[in-house]
Amino acid sequence: MINEYENLLRNIILNFLGENAEVYKISPDRIDKWKDKKKEDDGRNKGLKETRIIYYSDFYDLETIINKNWEIFSPLFEDKKRFNTFFKEVYNFRNTVAHGRKLTKSQLYLLEGILLDLNNLQTIYHNKNNMVDDFFISINKISDNLGNVWTKERRTTIQPTLRVGDEYEILIEANDPKDREIEYEVRTLDGRLIIKQKNNRFNFRIGENLICRSSSLLIRARTLNSDYENETNVTALLTVLPNVK
Repeated sequence: MINEYENLLRNIILNFLGENAEVYKISPDRIDKWKDKKKEDDGRNKGLKETRIIYYSDFYDLETIINKNWEIFSPLFEDKKRFNTFFKEVYNFRNTVAHGRKLTKSQLYLLEGILLDLNNLQTIYHNKNNMVDDFFISINKISDNLGNVWTKERRTTIQPTLRVGDEYEILIEANDPKDREIEYEVRTLDGRLIIKQKNNRFNFRIGENLICRSSSLLIRARTLNSDYENETNVTALLTVLPNVK
């Protein structure tokens, strides 16, 4: 648990400050010692090597970095005195283990609580600060040639009424924050209509097979090259009347 706490702090430092140690506000002598440790490790380890210099820092360096950059870390830790108190406890536990002594049951429980607390602080911070639109595609606006408009701010239900033979046009305005290629799709849930394309403007003629009082029309946007599932959709209720003869 001590190593887990230590590496969690390193990961937090990387997330807030990045890998460049020059911005850590730590003395050049300390950074040189990290580099020396990295060289020794590189010489011993012929396999996969750790390249991030912060992982060669000493435990007490982590407290120094966080305290010297407190204005950056405070949104996560919130209470500086509380952070320093918990860090000191873990530091003492670390020394106890380093001298070959075992932690008591109460110390183990306290250590577990400190680790859980740090994980919880990180989860709360991510929940408050991570925006879904930073990672996932979004449909910002849908409009059609009948004057219907749907936007993220005005989530009115789209329910066009058409007749067989009508030309229907839908324009989908979507955004992917990573600028990945987008595929668009318009389909009925029962499969009577399925159109997939990379163009965000759809034009199609209403056929007799679409006659229905209320049919769900799924309007979808997805990225083709994504490491995770990345799609979104809006459902419209489509009414199609027979052609009057």
